[in-house]
Amino acid sequence: MVASATDLRASLKADCPRKALFEAVQTVGHAVSGRSSLPILSHILLQSEDNALRLIATDLELGISCRIPANIEEGGALTAPARTLTEVLANLPESDVALSVDKSHTVRVHCDRSDYKILGLPAEEYPKLPEVKDAVAFSIPQARLKEMIRHTLFAVSTDETRPILTGILMVFDGETLKFVSTDTHRLAVKTATVKDARGSQNAIVPARAMNELTRLLTDSEGDVQVTLSSNQVCFALPGEDDVQIVSRLIEGQFPNYQRVIPAEFHKKLTIPTQPLLRAVRRASIVARENANRVILRTEEDKLVLTAESQMVGNAYEEVEVAREGDDVEIAFNAKYLLDVLSVIEEELLHLELTEPLKPGVLRPVANPPKDGGEDSPLTSDYLCVLMPMQIV
Repeated sequence: MVASATDLRASLKADCPRKALFEAVQTVGHAVSGRSSLPILSHILLQSEDNALRLIATDLELGISCRIPANIEEGGALTAPARTLTEVLANLPESDVALSVDKSHTVRVHCDRSDYKILGLPAEEYPKLPEVKDAVAFSIPQARLKEMIRHTLFAVSTDETRPILTGILMVFDGETLKFVSTDTHRLAVKTATVKDARGSQNAIVPARAMNELTRLLTDSEGDVQVTLSSNQVCFALPGEDDVQIVSRLIEGQFPNYQRVIPAEFHKKLTIPTQPLLRAVRRASIVARENANRVILRTEEDKLVLTAESQMVGNAYEEVEVAREGDDVEIAFNAKYLLDVLSVIEEELLHLELTEPLKPGVLRPVANPPKDGGEDSPLTSDYLCVLMPMQIV
């Protein structure tokens, strides 16, 4: 990923399809800095490779790289302002685009009857993306990685005064991978097995990098190659476009999340996921006028959800439930419930409880195998801990 000095000479001539170039510019453009005091960080670097163009963008915290097939007439590199290049390419006709650069770093973009000259900057001044050595590495199917991010990203803190909580903790022990996130009001933990594993390491990946990664991941086959260093992580996506995301890690000690997970429970509810999701969503219309408070209470084989507001009125919902232990009455933040229920795809979930003011644990019940094979485990590889609210 790191370009040599010869690759960055200002003498590039290449042509490629407009659509491929436009999509590549959009892909890497998410890493472009919008507030940097360094003008070159508002640019995208394009450099030649064997029969290809490599596009790179970075804000020094996050970097994205990809490649597209191209006809290289003269090797070299150029930079162009990301916003201008994106807007020009978006409006050009569907034809091949010819790119070139002169000694004053002016970039020429020619397509059909359109011809533009865009003021660039010296390519050799563009920051190199760091090389992340693969002493600690593993691979994971991209659909599985996307699922792990989706199940944990919502619980990441947005409080910049506690930067350690503004990312997802990756716990890699050489065999399994855990994603952990918390904003102190809830905790999400997702576990997966990995392949081609080397070494072990814990690392906190910023939420922004995870957002960009999940945007680029698909549900198709193929493994993501993940490499870790002491302060960087690289995600190499499958495919001919060789998309790579490099991110700086968040430094510091993540809280001991295992202490937050209750070791035992006295009551357990088994609830159908979708009916509960719909009931909470409706009740939240009233609850949002009262600190998002929704009260859950069991009555025989029913789970009753209520919310009230002096400004709006009252909400009442019933959901079927199977109960183990005594009756339950507990309040949760409706938004937090919706966040976790929205990512659970299993038909049933367990809600494990101890006392009204102690954390509750949501665990999806793994769906039975579709092929009629062996019984599935009682719970899935996911849990979410929710702090309750005071019932008033």
